Amino acid sequence: HTESFQFTVHPCDECDDCHSFKSKPGERYWVSAWVKENQVSQVITYSSAFLRLGFVGSASTFDFVPTGEIIDGWQRIVGDFVIPTGATSMDIKLMNNSSVNAFFDDIRIHPFNASMKSYVYDPQTLWLTAELDDNNYATFYEYDKEGQLVRIKKETERGIMTIQESRSSNPKKGL
Repeated sequence: HTESFQFTVHPCDECDDCHSFKSKPGERYWVSAWVKENQVSQVITYSSAFLRLGFVGSASTFDFVPTGEIIDGWQRIVGDFVIPTGATSMDIKLMNNSSVNAFFDDIRIHPFNASMKSYVYDPQTLWLTAELDDNNYATFYEYDKEGQLVRIKKETERGIMTIQESRSSNPKKGL
């Protein structure tokens, strides 16, 4: 049983609004994502879910599988690829070869020699809740009810670690 979800990325030559990024055949790119499989038992690595890149106008495909440690239930997918000559668009397929549910998050593609940061904001408060570095590891920001930053956590290969914590309180006035 194989499931896949497909997204097609077309080169953006027909509009004037795409000044920051245009993929080019023959150039090297970096892909990264996170995957989580709902396994019944604990596993060392996920083996059913992977990311597949295909190219319209080319027979080339690239499969990227999870590697490294499973961190808080998620395992990272990373790799590099060169867009084949003649490719007119790229298909991104989120693949799952089992009946176990798989979830994908933070899918990113950028030039190999570039850095990339992504930002996540709370939809209600608009507070910054996470920042993803160029290796797609997150720094999490936690706030109290008044909006004061109380904790910063960093995702690493060894897990999520608290790197800064602060407590503040307002003195209560006597009766």
